[in-house]
Amino acid sequence: MTYQTGTAATPTQLLDALRVFAVAAGWIEHRWAAHGTGFQLSLSKNGAFFHLRSAVNEALRVNYLSAVTGIFLTGASGFDAAQPWYHQPGTIRSTTVIPPTVPAGNLEVVGLYEVSTVNAYHLFAGSNPDMIVLVVETAPGVFHHLAFGALAKHGLYPGGEFVTGSFGSDGYTYTYTADRLFGYSGDRFGGLPFNDFKVYAASYVRATLESLEGWFSVCQSAPATGRRAKSLWEAGVATPNNSLARPWWGYAPNTLNGITPMLPFLLFVERPSGFFSPFGFTPHLRYLNITHYAPGESLVLGAEEWRAFPGHSKNAFSGAHGYAVRVNG
Repeated sequence: MTYQTGTAATPTQLLDALRVFAVAAGWIEHRWAAHGTGFQLSLSKNGAFFHLRSAVNEALRVNYLSAVTGIFLTGASGFDAAQPWYHQPGTIRSTTVIPPTVPAGNLEVVGLYEVSTVNAYHLFAGSNPDMIVLVVETAPGVFHHLAFGALAKHGLYPGGEFVTGSFGSDGYTYTYTADRLFGYSGDRFGGLPFNDFKVYAASYVRATLESLEGWFSVCQSAPATGRRAKSLWEAGVATPNNSLARPWWGYAPNTLNGITPMLPFLLFVERPSGFFSPFGFTPHLRYLNITHYAPGESLVLGAEEWRAFPGHSKNAFSGAHGYAVRVNG
């Protein structure tokens, strides 16, 4: 693992920091060029391709009313130098038609939005499997993230690439709830990586499974890609029988010693039969109850060092829900 922290004043400066960091970690840069109000970046490593774009007060597409200032991220199966970042081979596309103006085939992304003029950032690079994580303090005490790479799979089968972010394709957020993570499933703010409580996906995983091939939407229902995956929090906090993490959450931190165990984000993909099969997990990125940790705090477990972050803002919009990223070990 490698780690870097710094500050950036614009989305393009953030994206450039990610670009330089990723290349130093062994990723291949296919393109870095101006596009719209920002820059477009294409990266790959070990056959996994990802395309990013910085934007200033710009919507992803004409179907959206919300303009964002931040970074868009999508996954793909290749790179075509003749095409822009949003029209690459195997990019994440919707199969959903939303009358009267939204056709099927739209690009779907995850995002790190609400970038301000002074942004402290944290960058992490993992290997075996490969992963890049960008965490940004977009306002005092408020943290947003982007992550992409590959899952550690439970078997030998195609796929395993993933993208996850704080937002889905549209930056619009419902603000009448005090809980950005689980208060309202239609909120476009995903907060936690792979937060499948949300209807609007802020995470995708690529898989080939029986007759299904492509990007699976990690969401509670209505997958934009027509294929659904789930992780830890589906059905939210009120129905623990349908949520993998909720019973475990009730026992963290440990009341005897105050230690909080971390939980890898587990990914399951839906088969044509409607049943879900375990697909992979994130060894370098884990769910963490941050009751005893400050945002950005380092925690050491044996030879491993991790950094803790809130899903949004500790004891505010995300309570004690958070995640940790491995620095080394």
